[in-house]
Parts: sequence; C-alpha cells; structure tokens
Amino acid sequence: MSRWIKNFIVTASLLLVSCTSPVLPAHTDASVDAQVIHTNNTVEVKNYLGTALQVLDVSNLTLVETRARKAAVKVRSLTKGGHGSGTYMVAYGRRIVATAAHVVRSENLMAIDGRDGETVVGKVVFIDHDVDIAFLVVPEMESRTAVRYRPITHYDERLVGLNITYTGFPSHHDLLTIRGYVSSIERNMIVSNMFAWFGSSGSGVLDQYGRYVGCVSGIDMGMFGMGFRVPLEEIVWIAPTSKIDQRILKGRILAADVPVNLDSFPGARAPRRGGWRD
Repeated sequence: MSRWIKNFIVTASLLLVSCTSPVLPAHTDASVDAQVIHTNNTVEVKNYLGTALQVLDVSNLTLVETRARKAAVKVRSLTKGGHGSGTYMVAYGRRIVATAAHVVRSENLMAIDGRDGETVVGKVVFIDHDVDIAFLVVPEMESRTAVRYRPITHYDERLVGLNITYTGFPSHHDLLTIRGYVSSIERNMIVSNMFAWFGSSGSGVLDQYGRYVGCVSGIDMGMFGMGFRVPLEEIVWIAPTSKIDQRILKGRILAADVPVNLDSFPGARAPRRGGWRD
C-alpha cells in the first residue's frame, strides 16, 4: 500500500458489541406472577408454576450474521496493550483466525480471546502488509464456532452493491454486529458504507452468502480547508482477500504446527474482565 494511501486511511484496531432489548407484547397476562427468562435469541415468559406462557423469537440477525457473531474473536499481543478483531474459521481441515496485518504487526504469536474467559495462542503463518491481511493457525476453541473459509476471488465492479456484515470489538464494546454494502473498489482496496472504529481492525467481512470478502482495514479521513482532517467512520476500507495468493496461504496453513497453550508463556497477559480497551 502506498504511503499516500496509508496517510489517507486511518488504520485502527476495533471492537464491536450488539445488544437487543426485547419488548414483551402488550397482551401478556399481568394477572399472574410472570417470570421473564432471557436467553440468547428468545424471551420466555413463565407463570408462577413454571408453565411456559409464551416464547418470543427476538433475533433480528440473518444466518450469516448469527454465524459471524459466534466466530468473532479478539486478537491481541501476548505482552503489549491494545487489541484488534478477527474471525475464527476452518480452512483445509485446520482452525485459523483471519485478521489485519497491522494488528499482528511483526509478531509471530498472538493471543486469541474467545468467550467465557477462553484464550488460545495463534501462530502467524501468512501476512501481507501491502494488502493488510494476516492468517494465524490456532487450536480448536470451545467457546467459538468456526465458519468455513470461502474467499471471494474476484476484484471488480461485481462487488459494488454487495451486502456485507462483520462482527468485531470496537473501542470498549463487546460483539458489535455491523451491516453495510460495498460502495466502490479503488486503490486495490474495497470501500464500503458501514461503521468501524478503533478495535474493529481485522474483523472478518462476509457477504450475504457467507463468503469472506476480506477484513476491516481502516476508516477514511476527510480533508477540509487548511489541511484539517476529520475521521469519517462510516466510510470503511476493507482489505480484499482476492488480492492474496490462495495457493501460498493453503500451503502455509497445512504446514504449520498448532501453537502450544497460553500457560506456556509466563509473561502473557490474560484478558481483562469486562473486555480489553485500547
């Protein structure tokens, strides 16, 4: 990526959270002592005897978005602060995490945070700083469900208008799911209309068919008079997976050893309760 483009794009690690506050229907019977039980995608109303009165499906997510949420991970240094996002996937029979190259920087091993306090070590097996994509081989995770790695291999006008989504960890948030669409292709990148912020970098962008488009690379910078620059967080640059050599990636994934457990790194930092902050 040219120096001009790097100055034009703000590359930032990001983090996302999405919460749905279900609203009970007005006709719920208030004459009984109702118990409301919230689960991941439903709200169940029970009376004082424990008999179910009503079960409401409150999920507004598509199947692809649901799978993206279950595959989202936080990517961070084993010894330094800050974090980015990534996507837990299965490719060629191996478990991998895709993220942005600027999240990994020059490190060979990274901490991968799942849910419920689970952290594994990921080994960097492929990195392209020009495209801004990196792949790590990881052990199988218990708290995350891998999505299949199905990369989009073309880079042309057919991408424009494509509906896309990602789940990541911007700022202090936890699992934000963002929707948008491809607006343009330029400067070997994909320009999208969606939202991103510090911590979202590396989040896997999927299209409506579940194909891997690439990862969040940065947000745009608007230029105003006197050289004044303002971040435009709704114009998001995506590093396209179509710009990397898939044959080389496959070979490195298959040849890599699975990293050892986090306990083998005495200086490693455990995830902070309540989430990591940049």
